[in-house]
Amino acid sequence: MLPKVKLLQKMTESGVIAVIRRVPQESIEKIAENLVEGGVTALEVTVDTPGAFEAIRLLSEKLQGRAVVGAGTVIDSESARLAINSGAEFILSPSLHEGVIRTALRYGKVAVPGVFTPTEMITAIEWGADMVKVFPAAGLGVKYIKDVKAPFPHIPIIPTGGINLDNIASFFEAEVAAVGIGGNLVNAKAVEPEDFIQIRETAARYVEAIKRARATLF
Repeated sequence: MLPKVKLLQKMTESGVIAVIRRVPQESIEKIAENLVEGGVTALEVTVDTPGAFEAIRLLSEKLQGRAVVGAGTVIDSESARLAINSGAEFILSPSLHEGVIRTALRYGKVAVPGVFTPTEMITAIEWGADMVKVFPAAGLGVKYIKDVKAPFPHIPIIPTGGINLDNIASFFEAEVAAVGIGGNLVNAKAVEPEDFIQIRETAARYVEAIKRARATLF
């Protein structure tokens, strides 16, 4: 188990948290391997994926030292506990749930609840969240992220939803900690070799785009 500070560093290292949602069970390991080969350092398996907890256990063991694996779409404490027992190092939610945050923290894992308003953001931090997931990010836009960062520069934000290669640089110019990317990165129907190659190449493009955007901030 990684110490919390190293876990947070690994989660944000590449800038991409790849969202693996409802993919064929026989493809999930190959999808994960190609994401990591493309430079992604954090993988989120949503708990509505068939066999999600088994997948989290498998990927946590296979990718140890190369990437961190967490659970997504977690909206109750029991799901958080099951995911953590399966090896999840971080817990992401689409919404704000105090019990989920407390369960993650109880086991030394990273808690990232979903938020939408400034009030939800500060409430999440007061409840102990390590970072917040702003969802849906594309609908709110980059300007919204910049606006809320003004009074809350200390809150690490992970925008998720609708982020692509055309707009990703602007989000990092707003100094987000990382971004969550699902369908624009992960081919949920991947079963053929060319599908996995495409995932790896797309991941590499996202990681490179983030590297360039981050370079402009320093």
